[in-house]
Amino acid sequence: MNKKSTLLLFLLLFVIGSTVTKAQWSSATLTSGRSKLSAASNSTRAVFFGGIGMITVPPNVADVYNSAINFWSNTTMSKGRTSSAGAGANNKIVFAGGADDWILSVYTNVDIYNVTSGTWSTSNLSVGRDRLAAAGAGTKILFAGGEFSGAGQVYNTVDIFETSNNSWTSSQLSSGRYNLSGAASGNKVAFAGGQDVNGIYMSSVDIYDITTGTWVMDTLSIPRANLTACSLGDKIYFAGGENANGPSNRVDIYDVVTDTWTIDSLSIARTNLSSASVGDLVLFAGGGNVTSSTVYKRVDIYNTLTNTWTIDSLTTARTMAAATSVGNKFMIGGGIPSAVGAPTNTVAIYTVTSTGLHPEFSNANAFEMMPNPANNNVSITINATSENSSIEVFNLMGEKVMDMSIEASVNLDLKNLTKGIYLVKLISKGATYTQKLMVE
Repeated sequence: MNKKSTLLLFLLLFVIGSTVTKAQWSSATLTSGRSKLSAASNSTRAVFFGGIGMITVPPNVADVYNSAINFWSNTTMSKGRTSSAGAGANNKIVFAGGADDWILSVYTNVDIYNVTSGTWSTSNLSVGRDRLAAAGAGTKILFAGGEFSGAGQVYNTVDIFETSNNSWTSSQLSSGRYNLSGAASGNKVAFAGGQDVNGIYMSSVDIYDITTGTWVMDTLSIPRANLTACSLGDKIYFAGGENANGPSNRVDIYDVVTDTWTIDSLSIARTNLSSASVGDLVLFAGGGNVTSSTVYKRVDIYNTLTNTWTIDSLTTARTMAAATSVGNKFMIGGGIPSAVGAPTNTVAIYTVTSTGLHPEFSNANAFEMMPNPANNNVSITINATSENSSIEVFNLMGEKVMDMSIEASVNLDLKNLTKGIYLVKLISKGATYTQKLMVE
């Protein structure tokens, strides 16, 4: 390589390196080690729900993380179960279906978490099943497909939960399948892949428009099941999975605006991996081969601003885990480190501290509040980038009491707030900044 080429390569690496998101890893602990759990988030809460440990009775527990006050708690589910599905929409996080171990019984149980009130309620699916998929958009959460392997039944059922009034309607996929995946972007919800009643791997994609209540069909570039799905911006990502040829490294990317598909590749082919997006990043973590005799620590990170990939590593290898994101944190919890290993109880947390595309701000100088302490109102001025920014206010119980979009500044009316300390959170371009506000 000549000097000119070397200089150009250096400059290219410098530009890419200058725009890579700055982040750090930390960890937390679930109440018990378990795999085949599910995870979902909304607003300030992330929930790791159900799963199964070393014994065949799934523990009756869900772990809840409150990002507003950086606090973990746990709650009792309506029924301990594995292989359920969960998603968030509006102010609800909902988990549905599941099995008692692997095949003996399946359940219609639905557990509904109200993020605003911090309370749980229950409901039921139209038919019990496990290995289904869930995704939420607008005020709706859809639960699609699934199976009852003990009875040799596979379902095309779609139960649609309306979060605004806790009502249910039903619909159908184009074909019955299980081990499918689902995600949503804008007004579209897409369910892709899976296996039919004969175990045949499928490439089917069913796309639901929550505005019109109509379905269209499409296909993945290659058939597969046990793939992962998540969304960021206008795109939905379906990654990894397995088919008759073994694990796959394929990433199918659906643009919900242009209704077009592109493909990309993970660094390692793997199935039963987990994914979620945070800031401008999409993360694909863990996974293994079909038998779980090989399990990976690998994390593939796709930067949607630079269209570049980087590679990172989990401290603990895991497959059949669950991932979600809340605020500026990507979280992957549970899973098994090998086919003969006990499930882990750790949660690996990837916290994005800066996108690298705008100046880094501390909590103290990202925004200003005047006056503080305040009485009837407080003026907030943003010093960080104000594009697509929002302000959320929480009391010390973690309850959101106010939220709004914000440009460069805003005046908050505090007349309806009781005296005390509140946490004011600015969310701006994937970064989160929090300050205390005293209301007198």
